[in-house]
Amino acid sequence: MTQGPKNSTFLDQPDSFGWVSIIVHWLTTIIIIALWFIGRSIAEQDSLEAIDARRSLHVAIGLTVWLLLLFRIVWRLRMHHPRAKGQSLLIHRVARTIHYTMLAGITLMMISGPIMVPFNNDTVNAFALLVHRNTALAMLALVLIHLGGTLKHIIFHEDDTIVRMLWPKRRQ
Repeated sequence: MTQGPKNSTFLDQPDSFGWVSIIVHWLTTIIIIALWFIGRSIAEQDSLEAIDARRSLHVAIGLTVWLLLLFRIVWRLRMHHPRAKGQSLLIHRVARTIHYTMLAGITLMMISGPIMVPFNNDTVNAFALLVHRNTALAMLALVLIHLGGTLKHIIFHEDDTIVRMLWPKRRQ
């Protein structure tokens, strides 16, 4: 695991996320939510112009943030997951598995989305669209599980799990 200096709040520590992880996590969250709603709204449009406009917006945002999302994936794989104080190894592994599965979903979305752009009404496009839509639904389920874990920590535990995703732990 790569770690920063003992008093750094920039990089992750064994029991705390650093500023890079926190900022990239919340930026990714905002981007994925925006892309989800824009993507879902494409089919609800009643004119081809509106469909094309929504699709263009979705593609433009997706391609614009592609490198940020790639950075998010590489960063988390490199920095691993800090373990919350008092968290059992089993629960830590479950949480880590959910996070890595979400990163895999983001990866599938980042590959299947751009594949659809150059292919129009083609078998590749149909397959990529199927992968993209089903991955989006799987991501929704994973996000709900992730939020359930967040609520579990808020309601049932007196640990620093939520705080550490908002502010890095200060080292002495």
